[in-house]
Amino acid sequence: MATRSLGTTFSRYLRVVFEESSVLIVNTLIGWFYFSVLIFVLGTVLSRWTIFVRVGQHSDFPKEFVDSILLRTAIKGGGFLVAAMLMLFWRQLIAFRDPFVPWREDAWILLRYTSWGSSWVATLLISGLAAVILYMKGNQGWGLTTFLLLGAGAFPAFSGHANAIEGISWLSLSADILHVWAAAGWLGSLAFLLFLERSWRKYNAHSESLLPSLISKFSTSSMVWVGILVASGILSTSLQLSTASDLLTTGYGRILLIKIVLAIVVMGLGALNWTTVISGFQRAGSLVKLKERSMKEVWFAQLVLLATAILIQWSPSGHQALEHGMNLEMLLIRIIGIGMFFYVAFFILILLFAACFFEKKKVNL
Repeated sequence: MATRSLGTTFSRYLRVVFEESSVLIVNTLIGWFYFSVLIFVLGTVLSRWTIFVRVGQHSDFPKEFVDSILLRTAIKGGGFLVAAMLMLFWRQLIAFRDPFVPWREDAWILLRYTSWGSSWVATLLISGLAAVILYMKGNQGWGLTTFLLLGAGAFPAFSGHANAIEGISWLSLSADILHVWAAAGWLGSLAFLLFLERSWRKYNAHSESLLPSLISKFSTSSMVWVGILVASGILSTSLQLSTASDLLTTGYGRILLIKIVLAIVVMGLGALNWTTVISGFQRAGSLVKLKERSMKEVWFAQLVLLATAILIQWSPSGHQALEHGMNLEMLLIRIIGIGMFFYVAFFILILLFAACFFEKKKVNL
């Protein structure tokens, strides 16, 4: 009897472990899929303004081909983003589920009476509307589509840890939103450039590569995006952790540390690519090495997104307002993060003003 009871207890334990592991794996994969689609789609749209507006002025540049790929990719990406949002809703509904209440009632309460539900509905409508506008208006719809998808990029902040910080949620939300935009502007744009190059080679196998004419513009914009990414990341980390030792002593901190290490690897690969660009592709095989390292950069970025999908399922230890007590090291890190954040925000405003100015000047000419 004792052996049978022990066997039953062990089998129940294995069943619980299997169920919890399955839920963690499924939730992580859904989160990874959502982040991957969001970063790629938003990066594709941002590249329209940061890369292709300038290079498209050259007479030998295949502007019609690039415009068609941009449109098709953004429209299909918008559809995938809607699908990813539906998967997020299913995941949230499972976690929110009350077994004593009908599914329909649970879904209605989640959508109608929670901040997560309100943010989700708004983001779903925005994502679908962006794809429809681009499909119907074509190149004339890029401006409104960009604005809408930048709004959709705010969903991770409003539905995640940044919205739970008391007193300074506006700061944490702003940092998280900029973090998503910067990741899209850097890694999403790079992924689209590689996709564009593959499409170009598919239909024009004997033509020259598009990368040499595009990668220099990308490198210039990516330096800005990486700066924004680092500044917003430092600020977000200082808001989520209570002490620097949390990186080693808490589950959230250890996953965050893995994410930071992977992000540093991605930046290192990007730095190697940058050295190839500034050398002007003078060395033999430099273009091939650039493509290989760029692919590695994108794949390691996927690991960063996977770590992020795991991270959002853990509760950070540092949800505290500025007036709460903290040690000196975290106070200094937070001050540095806030200073970098406002510096970057001011720099972005200058860039936007310059972009609007030159756009109007080009129209007048």
